[in-house]
Amino acid sequence: MLSSGTRIGPHRITSWLGEGSCGQSYRCESTADSSKGEFRYVKLISRELSDRMGFGDFFEQECQALLQLEGVGLWPMKDFGIMKWKHWISYEWFEGKAFNPEPGEGDPASEESQGFEVLRTLEDKLRLEPDSITKDSLLGLMTDLHRGLHKAHLNGFIHGNLKPSNILITENESNPLQAWIAEFGLYRFGCFKSRGEDGNDESELSTLTLDAQQSHEMGARFRPKEAQAGVDPEEKWDLFAMGQVVRRVIESGERPETEWEDWSEWATRACSDQGFPSVAHSMAALPGMEDLSEFGITVETDAGSAARDNEEIRLEREREWALAEKISTLRFRRNMTGFAGVLSFIAFLLSFLYLFLFPAPWTEYSMEGVLDSYQLGAGLWGGQAWGIVPGAYDDEGSGGQNVVGEWEKEDGMFKMSFRRFKKINDQKGDKKLWQFIGQGNTSPNDYYNWTDYLRYDRKREVLLLIKRVDDRDTYFPGKTKDGGARLYPRERFSRSGGEIVAAELVFPRKDGRGRSWELFFAFGFLLASSLYHRELRKVEKTKFGKD
Repeated sequence: MLSSGTRIGPHRITSWLGEGSCGQSYRCESTADSSKGEFRYVKLISRELSDRMGFGDFFEQECQALLQLEGVGLWPMKDFGIMKWKHWISYEWFEGKAFNPEPGEGDPASEESQGFEVLRTLEDKLRLEPDSITKDSLLGLMTDLHRGLHKAHLNGFIHGNLKPSNILITENESNPLQAWIAEFGLYRFGCFKSRGEDGNDESELSTLTLDAQQSHEMGARFRPKEAQAGVDPEEKWDLFAMGQVVRRVIESGERPETEWEDWSEWATRACSDQGFPSVAHSMAALPGMEDLSEFGITVETDAGSAARDNEEIRLEREREWALAEKISTLRFRRNMTGFAGVLSFIAFLLSFLYLFLFPAPWTEYSMEGVLDSYQLGAGLWGGQAWGIVPGAYDDEGSGGQNVVGEWEKEDGMFKMSFRRFKKINDQKGDKKLWQFIGQGNTSPNDYYNWTDYLRYDRKREVLLLIKRVDDRDTYFPGKTKDGGARLYPRERFSRSGGEIVAAELVFPRKDGRGRSWELFFAFGFLLASSLYHRELRKVEKTKFGKD
């Protein structure tokens, strides 16, 4: 039981009403903008039931259909929703009237606040005013109930749990007794069973409270003996319940049975094994009923509709539910694969545009026979860079170690800055390398610093080393007649008398142009989306063709 103030969807609980076999009932105040402050009757489905596999989809499908069910004799559903484990249904609040055993003393509002009971259902009427129901008022009540059942049955809905506590009533001068059937469809929720991987249906609800057990036992009294609990209800169940309701009305009063002989005969037939073949037949046999046509009901039309097998109606609704579920699944898959395809295509365009302006990130550019190689991290204006230590900056003279630096764009070139710690002079002290490295322990003079300037040639997809700058000089790529290209100091070019000429140091992409996986995934997802869309159109065409 939830406490007052707890929210159930767009409702705030004001009081707890009771618990039935399907769930708990609450009086709530609406917090929605369109109905803020109005009271609602909210049914909260049992968690043991709502946790069953597949119940959420079944609940939503059933409620969407039940929202369309309204008319004379039917108390309509207003809204439904799912909030985590809370599956709820709301109805308009039925105010009823305060029952005062001594009329004329005070107004109804004050009487109710002083503990007077409120008369809302036929069960309340039979308990508080059993002798006030006359033959005429009973005919009016049964007429409303039959009209509601007729419309519901034509739409494939069977109540299955019809009893006096589910019949709302009111009285006025123009209509002695007006009635509505409440909680249509809830019994079918209680019949839902998910099927596990082992193929076994789940057992019935095992945690019914005392109130729920009493509600379940009361409902069983208004169903045929052969009606099995947990099985989808049949049309004859509701007609049997109507007969039991009439019997209850007759037995609750203290009037002679001979006065109700015609109604007793009708109730006996309604509760017999043969019963009435349809709601129209039952309504036509009501004592005092003259002409069904004024209600838009004829025995012939209803008999034709009643001839449809209830199992066929149920299977048709199951097929519609499965079709709607398939459409929902196909739409989700189409949208998700389409979204993934668009994202992959956008990633391809961004990658293509980036590679149009920048070298491939985290990809080695190297040249055979030359020690140097380069890698650039991704970035628009700068990022990390990786290279190889030249021999000139290695105290051992060999070079070849990896070195990490940074790159940035400058004058259309990629400026890659590196540095390497110089070898320690052991004769000046016994400090180790790690003792030099730290804040304030080193200076620029403790490092070899050099900067390589490279230009990216997009057509050839290579990096061209333009120059190298260090603390001593600037170096440019050049070559002699018999030698290969390498770096020479600036002055060597002028002093060589033309023996050293400018050359290119070209660093091609080592792994070559790779596959565009982004474009591959884009085409794959978009193709899948188009296939799902094609299948969705077929299924929707089938559904709309049926409609």
